[in-house]
Amino acid sequence: MIKIIDTFKEFKEVFQNNLDLSIEEKIELWDKAYICKFPELEKKIKEDYDLNGYNWREIAKSKVFNNTKKDYEKMMQAYNNILQIINGINKKVFDIFNLDLELNIVLYCGLCNSAGWVDRYNGKRAVFYGIDKIAELEWHTIEKLDPLIAHELCHVIHFELRGEDDLPKEVEKNKYNIGIWRIYEEGFAQFYQNKLLGKDVDSRGKEWLKKCNDKKNDLKKLYEQALKEEEGTKRFFGDWFKILGVSDAGYFLGAELIKKLDQKYSIKDLAQLNFSIIEKEVLDYLHDDN
Repeated sequence: MIKIIDTFKEFKEVFQNNLDLSIEEKIELWDKAYICKFPELEKKIKEDYDLNGYNWREIAKSKVFNNTKKDYEKMMQAYNNILQIINGINKKVFDIFNLDLELNIVLYCGLCNSAGWVDRYNGKRAVFYGIDKIAELEWHTIEKLDPLIAHELCHVIHFELRGEDDLPKEVEKNKYNIGIWRIYEEGFAQFYQNKLLGKDVDSRGKEWLKKCNDKKNDLKKLYEQALKEEEGTKRFFGDWFKILGVSDAGYFLGAELIKKLDQKYSIKDLAQLNFSIIEKEVLDYLHDDN
């Protein structure tokens, strides 16, 4: 059963008549009149920046609430379209993957953390959809939201089949191992989202796919190099970063990896690979010039 936890209704009530406030006033309004009502969500959103060396207030000032008025109509469209898409999605997941998902879907307006991500909320596995980030990326249409929603649900499917949401506990959490895990984890969701949708689409569009394909071998070499660097592979995941002029290249590489492995393993076996096999398969893929 999928339960929708709709905090965006509260955001709309707080902001719809306050779009002309100053940036500082909007930050205070978001902080003191909206997000504080959802303490578990507030903690996740702020710590996402604080734990990675950023100041959430500076992000709020420079990248979020300077755009709230401009993006408000796109937020409303995104919100209504997500509700439309989610209606009946559980049946599609069951029909294709034979899984009946138990999860919360959290709709919120944050600090442009992410368009979609999977974590836990109220003690249950949850998918979070950041309406603000969706509007910033201009993914507010049905066409763009379909693959985003499918991608995050495929993460949930992966974790359900695997029985864990992150690096195996026995594996050291260093930059190298995180990079190996992430290309596999994101690749799983990126590849199987198309199975769920029944078509090959991506929110980033055809031009993004073409750029990634054109630079695929160079991107693979740079990803392997990044595995050994202090910064790790985080620049391959996130629209604020670009590698060879391409953002989110890690998602493309991951999908290509899983496309290859899908011919070798069943979906269940692929979802449950132990880390040493994942590492071998990732390195074999990165070394392959095809």
